[in-house]
Amino acid sequence: MQQIRNQNGYSLLLTIFVFVLFTVLTMTLLTATLTGAKRNQISEDNVQATELATMGIDHLSNKINEELKEVLGEEGLTQSAFNIQLDAILNQYLNKEINVDTGNTGTYKVKVTAVSPVDKYPLKRNVTIESKGIVDGKVKKLTSIVQFGAQSTLETLKYTVGSYISDKCSKNKNRCIPGEGNTFLHGGVSIKGDFKVDGNLITTNRGYAKLGGEEQWISSLYPSALPADGQKYSHIVLGGKIYTFTNKPGYQNHINYLAGGNYTNKTNNITDAFNQGEVPLIVERQPVRDDIKIEEMRSTFTISKNEAVKLDLDNLTNTKDLNYPDKKVYASYKSCERIWWDYVCTQKYDGNYIFYGNNTFGNFQTDGSLTLRNSSSSFKKTVFTNGAYINGNLTVGNNNLHSYDSTKYEKIQLDGPVFVNGDVHIAGVNGEFNTIMYVNGNVTIEYSVINGLNKIGSLIIFARGNIDIRNNSVNQDTPSNIKGFFYSEKELEMFGVGSNIRIEGGISAKRIELNAIRGRASDTKFEGSQEVSNKYFEASSNQVNKTSRLQIIYDPNIMNTYADLKSREPMVISVDPPQITERKLE
Repeated sequence: MQQIRNQNGYSLLLTIFVFVLFTVLTMTLLTATLTGAKRNQISEDNVQATELATMGIDHLSNKINEELKEVLGEEGLTQSAFNIQLDAILNQYLNKEINVDTGNTGTYKVKVTAVSPVDKYPLKRNVTIESKGIVDGKVKKLTSIVQFGAQSTLETLKYTVGSYISDKCSKNKNRCIPGEGNTFLHGGVSIKGDFKVDGNLITTNRGYAKLGGEEQWISSLYPSALPADGQKYSHIVLGGKIYTFTNKPGYQNHINYLAGGNYTNKTNNITDAFNQGEVPLIVERQPVRDDIKIEEMRSTFTISKNEAVKLDLDNLTNTKDLNYPDKKVYASYKSCERIWWDYVCTQKYDGNYIFYGNNTFGNFQTDGSLTLRNSSSSFKKTVFTNGAYINGNLTVGNNNLHSYDSTKYEKIQLDGPVFVNGDVHIAGVNGEFNTIMYVNGNVTIEYSVINGLNKIGSLIIFARGNIDIRNNSVNQDTPSNIKGFFYSEKELEMFGVGSNIRIEGGISAKRIELNAIRGRASDTKFEGSQEVSNKYFEASSNQVNKTSRLQIIYDPNIMNTYADLKSREPMVISVDPPQITERKLE
């Protein structure tokens, strides 16, 4: 009996022990579960609070940007008026908290805590926005610096060479120009920097030129792609394929890229399409198309006759030294006709004017054309401080001078932004520029030497028509140095076979054709030359260590130059999307 009682006692103790053990384990597990659930809830609250804080940044950023668009209206604002409105809109949110209850999700509180200028961008502001997301008592604070305003840089300016396919072409092939998106590199072209080619890249080891009225393909090397300063490689963003050819096709059909050409696909063997050791890397990047609204810029340059000085320029062949630095000037002349015994005169505005000497205007407009002329002895400068509108054509220099002798070129300086409703012809000029031009027509640059004004200015051209750069420094060993950027909504063609050109900046167009050799060119025979149509060029075997006669070199300062020139345009017609430059989560 005693043994039975002992066994029962042990069973009771064991039962109690097991019960206690399971109770402890259950409590531990329950505590862990509850703690985990609590942690999950805290984590979920933190995530939700962070999302609400981000929502607050987006809310206020979009609200400010919409108000900026509203004050611009349809006509835009002058830069001074835009800056006043920009600061007024930002200041109304400075240290004034906006509270938004999102319902079951939580709330956020957002405000502007600081506003400061942006270096080199007078129409922009850095705005510090602080936003707090609150969920179940949990608070997350997000502080972002957001840029608001106008005057952004362009994706286009980030590439040395860029051929693009327009949106309307992407949507409807019948609206494409022939060969749209393609870049043609014929012969020893030298490009330093990155490419962007929406279509196909076509290269060959021959440079093209028209000599004596005949098409000639001149033996050279394949093009070279060199890295920009600070880079290890040149890069190419490629939308299509890479082709080479060795035959001598008809030039026009070839650049139109018609079917049936003898092209070899080198996309997977890119080294065969470029000069040895000077080959770009193909990279993947999200394509970005800049919306450069050339026609829309017209309204920012035009001025009203009612608010302008009506400048009588009756002597159209000898107009010089006009000085209206703070005035809006509308060029005009009197047209008189005899009616019976009296003369009746009317004021007209469509004259074709020629400016000599030094001329300065605040704003300038003519409903006709304008020519800038000078002698070859010393520089004279025309300044459009706040811009000029030329309803006809703009000619700089003597377009009747078809000479390779640069000592005969007229010395002309041009400073200030310009809108040209017709064509631009720069010829027979030793020019120094600091201008951005919007051109509705074609642009031709020939028989000229072009540099930046005061060594830092640039010639930046956005044209709806073709851009042709040819016959500059022909047969010279020293190149014409063109500091600038050239953008065309159609075709851009450049020659460096007889010509010798060095561009610091870049080029962009729907279709690009670059033609070049390396080394020398001459009208007379020289040692190591090849003869083509009674002209002489460096033999291809000697071109390996020679400099290209067509160099395009990326200039990292081109974006700052663009911003500086944009800041002088008289009107602001659009704002940039808000851009977050810094973000900090607490």
